[in-house]
Amino acid sequence: MSPPRVSIAIPTWNGAGFVGETLSTALHQTFADLEVLVVDDASEDGTLEVVAAAHDPRIRVLPGARRLGIPGNWNRCLAEARGEYVKLLCQDDLLAPTAVERLVSALDAAPGSPLAFSRREIRHEGFEAPLPLLGDTYPRALERFYASFAGRVSGLQIVSDALASGQDPTVNLVGEPSFVLMRRDALRACGGFDAGLRQLVDWDLWLRLARLGPLAFVDESLGVFRVHPRGASAANNRSLRTRWEFLVILSRIRRDYGPDLGAEGRRRLRREEWRCRRHLLGGILGPSSSS
Repeated sequence: MSPPRVSIAIPTWNGAGFVGETLSTALHQTFADLEVLVVDDASEDGTLEVVAAAHDPRIRVLPGARRLGIPGNWNRCLAEARGEYVKLLCQDDLLAPTAVERLVSALDAAPGSPLAFSRREIRHEGFEAPLPLLGDTYPRALERFYASFAGRVSGLQIVSDALASGQDPTVNLVGEPSFVLMRRDALRACGGFDAGLRQLVDWDLWLRLARLGPLAFVDESLGVFRVHPRGASAANNRSLRTRWEFLVILSRIRRDYGPDLGAEGRRRLRREEWRCRRHLLGGILGPSSSS
């Protein structure tokens, strides 16, 4: 059999309460030439039983014998995908029926683009724990970002515009993997996800892919990013390790984009790195460090 044009890979771990609805949105796409992989990270609940109940020949299930963690399992998804284009769909996110079709069209129209991305709805579910992306700060940053380009945007523009406007360049404005479609050959060229990261693992990859060519944008909402207390983003948001990852991303931005930023851009970047070091140190020392 010839490979499909698109692989939708759903990385799962203990997602029985969510994966059925997510899988259904993957199977009900208007774009037909696709495969759906479910790549399980040694779940201990009924995740695979929920998947098995779908009874669809397009589904390929890959159980995991041992836990790899998020970046490890995401890289396994990339390695198993056979399509020209690859989409990761996180186990609790939802796709609009036209999501794959619209993103494929964007990449087909932009041969030099390594990925296409879209708007998405951010839906908070439950407030018993501090959840990321609450409030209006992130939505305002997104609208400024979307208004700053037409159709395509380079990595250098993303970084330089963020620094010039005072926007934190570690903030993922492109979005989560569920709302991105990538070229498989571009993924191979830049090495996939960094297994040493947790929270900023997708933003790190988007910035590396953006070194290969401009990113294509679909200016419509193509799904729902569900933010809830059981999600990885909520847990990572409370972690001191995430503060360290901010500093890692800034150092990589300096390495990859610094030479092209100009003197003022590099000065602003150094200020951001200083701010992140102070933030990290404050987290290590605790509240008493501010007294």
